Amino acid sequence: MISVAKLVARPLGFLLLTSALVLAPLALPHLRSGGMAWADDHNDGGDGGGDDDDDDGGGAASRAGRDASGRSGPGRTTGPLRRLLRGQAPVTAQRPPAVVLPRFAPEIVVTDLTATDRALLLAEGFAVIADDRLPGIGPEPGSTITRLSAPPAVSLDSARARVRLLPSGIEADLNHYYRSGQAGDALLPVTAPTPCTAEICAAQQMIDWPENRATCPVTVTVGVIDTGVNAAHQMLEGAQIRVVTLADTTQDPSRAVHGTAVVSLLAGAATSRVPGLIPEARLIVADVFGRGGGDERADVVSVMKALHLMASEGVRVVNMSLAGPENTVLDQAISRFTATDGMVIVAAAGNGGPDAAAAFPASHPGVVAVTAVDGRTRIYNRAQRGDHLDLAAPGVNLLLATSVSGARLQTGTSFAAPFVTAAAAVLLSQGLTRDEVSARLTATARDLGRAGADPIFGNGLLSAARLCG
Repeated sequence: MISVAKLVARPLGFLLLTSALVLAPLALPHLRSGGMAWADDHNDGGDGGGDDDDDDGGGAASRAGRDASGRSGPGRTTGPLRRLLRGQAPVTAQRPPAVVLPRFAPEIVVTDLTATDRALLLAEGFAVIADDRLPGIGPEPGSTITRLSAPPAVSLDSARARVRLLPSGIEADLNHYYRSGQAGDALLPVTAPTPCTAEICAAQQMIDWPENRATCPVTVTVGVIDTGVNAAHQMLEGAQIRVVTLADTTQDPSRAVHGTAVVSLLAGAATSRVPGLIPEARLIVADVFGRGGGDERADVVSVMKALHLMASEGVRVVNMSLAGPENTVLDQAISRFTATDGMVIVAAAGNGGPDAAAAFPASHPGVVAVTAVDGRTRIYNRAQRGDHLDLAAPGVNLLLATSVSGARLQTGTSFAAPFVTAAAAVLLSQGLTRDEVSARLTATARDLGRAGADPIFGNGLLSAARLCG
């Protein structure tokens, strides 16, 4: 005869065993890692940082102390399942606190400070961190951009206001940081396959990019201000790429992830998995990014150097897939190069989300601001918005070159901008002026969203159907 205690114990034991079997799959990730971890949503960091495993295969089987089978130890049960079997409460994973990245370096930047104003500031307790010569444009000798530290016990805002009171310091500003828009986000569904053998061709066909541009090749030099680029990548074979490093040398060098992806859109070899839009073009890439404490960023000084370099080299169109706060020093430089020198500057709208303020330099009135859409012309859900937007272009789930070898899907407004840059390069090569290029691109865009220009799509989707006509 079975006792009452056994009748109670058997169902309880059965219940515990069943619960363990049901919950075991949920605990498998923890069994493999020996603890909790938060996954990176983007391949190769998507539109920016993250995993730097750049080949097309999986990672090593022995990562984080695991053996080839993925176990954390021989025959051992670890993590939440072990606690459950012991009758203990499972440990709840805590999301790591959000990292707030600095918006600027603790210094003031100003161009062409006179000796008199400089001496006055030094007497007031300012200190010169460095003077950097900017490349001259044509016969001009060039400018000097000076980095100043504030006097002791004086805030940066007060120090900036003081420098702006001087005759040669009116454009002074903080040394802001700019980033390539590394907003992590889950990938949207890949668009339906097309007859084209290369995945990137779907995006090119979406904007009616001419398959044969024999009658309208790119003859102007194209500038790219970004991270470093792996010019030896197999998908960039034969490309005419010159990389100039202008970043702060006190920081670690930039990773070539973002820049290589951007450049592959422009100059990818025709027979590669990422055939470029304008593979015949000559590119000058200014590497303005450095890494400090894991944060990859560019400051005002390096971006200013890059803009002056482009102008001194006669570059007619510049791609800037980076974003940050508005800055008076950069604002004046961009105004000069666009309005006076006729340079076409194309910038990514930024990936801060639809509620974020407009990002700079895309918000500059002289810059062509580009947002991203997917293969069904839906807006990228992290794209920033505003009345400053000019055009939309493909920027979701694009197969692009990684920094070492192979290619991966990448998403972000950074990758929409090169489509517009390429179109501008073709038009400039036909003799059009900056204003004519801007007018042509906006007039021929395919309207999206509400009728006319709007703060989500700008003037609409870039159309290259009449690019060579």
